[in-house]
Amino acid sequence: MSMPANPGGLPCSGPERAARKFTVFCKWLSVGGIGCVIVLLTFLDVFLRYFFNSPIAGAHEVTEMLMPLVVFSGIAYAQCRKNHVTMDIVTERLSPENRTVLETSTTIWCAATCAVCIRATAKMALTTTTITHQLGVPINPFVWYVCFGFCTLMVAFLLDVLILLKRVQRMGAGRVAFALVFGAVPVLLAWYMATHRFPGVGPVNLGIMGLCVMFFLFVCGMPVAFALMAAGFVFSCAIRGFNPAMVMYGKVMFFSSGSYHWVPLMFFMLMGYFCYYGELGRDLYSFARNWIGHFRGGLAQGSVCACAAFGAVVGDHLSGSIAMNAIALPEMRANNYDDKLAVGTLACAGVIGSLIPPSTNLIMYGVLAEQSVSELFMAGAIPGVILTVLFCLVVWLIAVLKPSAAPTIPKVPMGERLRALKYTLPILALFLLVIGGIYGGMFTPAEGGGIGAVGAFAVALFMRRMTLKKFVAALNDSAKFIAMCFAVLTGAAMLSYFMTLSRIPTVMASGIASLELSGGLTMLAIVVVMIVLGCFVPALPLLLVCVPIFLPIAAVYDWNLVWFGVLMVILLNMGTITPPFGVNLFVIKELASVPLNVMFRAAMPFAAAMAVLVAVVYFVPQSALWLPNVFK
Repeated sequence: MSMPANPGGLPCSGPERAARKFTVFCKWLSVGGIGCVIVLLTFLDVFLRYFFNSPIAGAHEVTEMLMPLVVFSGIAYAQCRKNHVTMDIVTERLSPENRTVLETSTTIWCAATCAVCIRATAKMALTTTTITHQLGVPINPFVWYVCFGFCTLMVAFLLDVLILLKRVQRMGAGRVAFALVFGAVPVLLAWYMATHRFPGVGPVNLGIMGLCVMFFLFVCGMPVAFALMAAGFVFSCAIRGFNPAMVMYGKVMFFSSGSYHWVPLMFFMLMGYFCYYGELGRDLYSFARNWIGHFRGGLAQGSVCACAAFGAVVGDHLSGSIAMNAIALPEMRANNYDDKLAVGTLACAGVIGSLIPPSTNLIMYGVLAEQSVSELFMAGAIPGVILTVLFCLVVWLIAVLKPSAAPTIPKVPMGERLRALKYTLPILALFLLVIGGIYGGMFTPAEGGGIGAVGAFAVALFMRRMTLKKFVAALNDSAKFIAMCFAVLTGAAMLSYFMTLSRIPTVMASGIASLELSGGLTMLAIVVVMIVLGCFVPALPLLLVCVPIFLPIAAVYDWNLVWFGVLMVILLNMGTITPPFGVNLFVIKELASVPLNVMFRAAMPFAAAMAVLVAVVYFVPQSALWLPNVFK
């Protein structure tokens, strides 16, 4: 397990040795289930359909059935490596001893939540008679595999509890007692609430209580996915009853991970890691550096353009920043760039990847809002280009106001520029194939993701950058983050079910409609709420929690939901570079070894540029809607 080193160099305990062996088992389980078979199946389906007019029968159903195997093969490994999303804004300020005590308690809560998941999925596997529509395959074996995945996750949680208790024991019996009591009492209270009804307490009040409990769990450091599951289940039981909620819970556990709507998210994530380990970002940066590096602030502007291009391939707000940090930061430092400008550029430019297609955030919004992912991809393209230009202008303005922050570098000869273009062409061709094929209606976003993943692997292999070790590492990282992401999606689905039962979104929409506020004031309120929450809540859970609440409000004003989705994603991206949470800032802080206050100051000009983009998209809706309308 990815646990802190033993204090004082003490020898490993029995649970720690067992955890290391279990981590190895989970690692290879995740590699085995990562889903290259699914990607190849999708690729072959498209290939056979276009070239031989002979698609694979039931390919979509097979993909849906195999998706839970991918997710639940890696869910325990994600826990072993501590990759599940947490909100550590409070816990990181605690002393190491108090943090360990609190982590012990929250891990007990996670184990209790996992026990409910095991029971719900086992009950579904025993009772369901569902078969797939086209192939007639029973889903029971696949539900049992989901149950098995939760069992491996339970083992990971229990080993963590034993390891943490061993460490707390060295701090004194009082801390052990507190950790156990604070771990057990909330579980018992949650069980009581789940198994009892509360006459006189309406669904809306229970909904508000559930949201408060959810944020309390976030603040305590409980992984977001399991906090969503726990709060959603307990308060759904309080509203609907234990048995109906348990039945629904089992269905959510399986169908959330086995929905074809989420296939693009899985495939584009795999594509991104093949690009990352194939070092394709290095080629993009070299191209940008050679062509514009000699201008004032050119290295930083080259980093912005490279992040935009890499994000266009990967679809993630963090991968571009991480890749460019390793490539561009040493060069900017070697050329005496101001550290604040360098790290601010790298931390913030990655968010462009969440707008320029393919974008994982737009995929998730599209599924939640039941909007066309292809239209959302097109809608995000122009705002993504505008944001790239705005970030380049920020760099140029800083360089003009403070020339010493961005010294010029010698101009690269034309021959070297053309050589850089040669290495960039394969990845640009892959991008044009995937996005052009989706826009042109040749294949769906899911099929585009499959083609992109196979294509990225082929390009890296052709360029002799994909060794067996890198291939396994790409599969491992993909498995961890796919499992992490789908765990949060599963928790959000349970929370969404609970929110529907509580009627909070409907009541909020009706209340706003009765106030007869203008659309502009309502949108301003949404912007303020998203910016404030984005300072504290990670982007993924914020998207999954807020979209179901805001969609009924959007319906009141008859807003275009594609345009609204682009605005939501821009606001979510602002949260990743805005203090005090700003996950991009924390990641680059660690990678670049700079103080956090430097990161905060470095990010502010770029956050202001994103605010300008929000205003542009709001006041000029065609900036997002023109391209989708052209392709209709």
